[in-house]
Amino acid sequence: MIAEPDGRAPGTRPFGPPAHVEVTSARALVHEALATGGGWLPYNRTVELLAAYGIPILPAGTAATEAEAVTAAGRIGCPVVLKAAHPDLVHKSDTGGVRLGLTDAAAVRAAFPAVAAAGRPGTGVLVQRQYDRPVELVAGVVHDPLFGSLVLLGLGGVRTELSDDRALRLVPMTDLDAGRMWRGLRSAPLLTGYGGAPAADTDALEDLLLRLGRLAEDLPEVAELDLNPVLAGPDGVIAVDAELRLTPVGVEPDPRLRQLRAAAQLGGRG
Repeated sequence: MIAEPDGRAPGTRPFGPPAHVEVTSARALVHEALATGGGWLPYNRTVELLAAYGIPILPAGTAATEAEAVTAAGRIGCPVVLKAAHPDLVHKSDTGGVRLGLTDAAAVRAAFPAVAAAGRPGTGVLVQRQYDRPVELVAGVVHDPLFGSLVLLGLGGVRTELSDDRALRLVPMTDLDAGRMWRGLRSAPLLTGYGGAPAADTDALEDLLLRLGRLAEDLPEVAELDLNPVLAGPDGVIAVDAELRLTPVGVEPDPRLRQLRAAAQLGGRG
């Protein structure tokens, strides 16, 4: 084991602030949302918060009518995905709120009514370009009453609820945590070229995880953040969908107690 310049061993030094993080604007957004009740943030506000931490998410257009959806699809380029734009609607694919693989204007028009109906009246739909990359992951932040904020990574897409292939890390994350998270997954070979597929950009994945860790550390009001799926390929990683829930902060667990509890209760997990 090689010691770090400050004398501490790798894995014992908290990771410093990532580049291009705007903590002040993120905190202002959180306080504004909590002043009106908190809960699930609207999609556009979620994207703003992620942007403050440099977390990449696929651009989306908003459409209130079939004609606007067709126009957005033409601007973005087909194939596209339509999604219900409803801040309280989680797991949209389970409620008819997602239509994939729409290859032309006629398909967009046909899909629009059902997707719009799955959301809240008047909220319209989101239109995104559909990309196929080798691996779909889920990443995010969860809040545990015993351990506090944790960063999560696992196999994503529609299989995430069926898979127990996940890793959790306390914040603050150390300089080695992000790499250990993805390497500890049973599905890690999918990221390194399994079966001759292109290897994913794991440096970009680690950067994403460290940014999530910093967000969780700075904003304990984030009770839940779900990026699913996160597309991982040789040219980087990008979130396709994001859902974020805010709650007022209670008493956070003492960091030293969290570390001891983690060693005793989470130590055997990836």
